[in-house]
Amino acid sequence: MINRRLGAAVPLLVLALLLGFTAKTSAWTSADLDVNQMIQSVRTPWLTVIAQGFNFGFNTIAGMIVLVGATAYLLVTGRRIDAARTTIVITAGWGLGAIYKIIIARPRPPAADSLVRRLASESFPSGHVCLTLSIVVAAALLVRGTAASQLVVAVGAVLVVGQMLARVYLGAHYLTDTIGSLLVTTGALVLAVRVPATESAKEGHLAATGSPDGRAT
Repeated sequence: MINRRLGAAVPLLVLALLLGFTAKTSAWTSADLDVNQMIQSVRTPWLTVIAQGFNFGFNTIAGMIVLVGATAYLLVTGRRIDAARTTIVITAGWGLGAIYKIIIARPRPPAADSLVRRLASESFPSGHVCLTLSIVVAAALLVRGTAASQLVVAVGAVLVVGQMLARVYLGAHYLTDTIGSLLVTTGALVLAVRVPATESAKEGHLAATGSPDGRAT
């Protein structure tokens, strides 16, 4: 099992490294700038409001609130496995993205094109996209096997794609940065997460019914 997870994760993480260093070249950056300008050419007040919503809704403070709040709620409701898994998912996907930023150290797009201020200097990968995808995966795992599963996955996909476009629209990242976020986060989660669905589901069922055989007590 560990070998299979390594076999799936390592190529993604290596590809992310190669993509990040390649993206620092002048030719790639020039192509990325062309994509940025195309996306930013459709800027309107209402699109900017939506993009800024993605920016503030998944920043560092918001991420910590979601991480601590979700973990605390799951612990209080007796879902210890789900609490641990949620913490691992968000921390692994988001945290490894921060490490890749330091390793690759790709400069941000030109500040003159940015609608976001006080940005850190590193651009690859996008921390906002790493966090968004990590939260979406954590939420999907929490409802796996329930009637809400497909809805959460669909809404989550829209959020991730929306965040990717928002980062480019705001001038905070290149499109390549957001693609790298998908590779890094997915690789991190493949390595870090392994909680059997049956065990998690059983624990959630016990917390809801208060009885091992399903009868309310």
